[in-house]
Amino acid sequence: MSGNGEFIPNRSPIVTNINLPPVPFINITIPPGTGGGCVTTGPFANITVPFGQILAPLNSSLLNNPQNLAYTPHCLRRDLNLKVAGPSLTSANVEILLDSPNITVFNQVIENGNGNGDLSLHGGGHIGVGGDLRDTFTSPGDPIFYLHHAQLDRLWTLWQERDPQERQYAISGTGTLFNYPPSPEFQLNDTIHLGKLSPGGPQPIRDFLNARGGSFCYEYA
Repeated sequence: MSGNGEFIPNRSPIVTNINLPPVPFINITIPPGTGGGCVTTGPFANITVPFGQILAPLNSSLLNNPQNLAYTPHCLRRDLNLKVAGPSLTSANVEILLDSPNITVFNQVIENGNGNGDLSLHGGGHIGVGGDLRDTFTSPGDPIFYLHHAQLDRLWTLWQERDPQERQYAISGTGTLFNYPPSPEFQLNDTIHLGKLSPGGPQPIRDFLNARGGSFCYEYA
């Protein structure tokens, strides 16, 4: 998956925030990592990422401004950060997640952490690698995005398997990021639009909730 970005010294901490009406104002301070520059070694050295980095406060102006998703080619950047990854990506946090009694708590833990100062198993992976992976909208430009999200999917599958009768088709949440603007709770028969990835057209959410059924046929080792 290649390694860290080239080290850039003398950087200040990054302060970013989430400021959307349904969400309490959240400030996040991220200390500098051990890289920050372009990835120059391994199979993904010198690749071009077409979008980002936005690296701006997550607010309504950002979400409503199409210029923030403009074509801005640049090198793949990473900034490995053990100060973030260390307390977030732990086996103890995995067990806390897998002990979640329902899907609502599961979502809260995987997105918001356990309340002990970590950045969660999801956010800790993104910010722990840093660089392009830290960008809310353009993180798929780093190939490690898919490995990270495969692990999150694996943890969800393990959680489902602890009580498949109650958890296999349990969902929670609305159709908008942080429920902005406010939208109805998703239902199992609501559809997901995947464009060219789904030649048969939109598919219901229930078809995506079973790794061994619906459109899928795989299991995690």
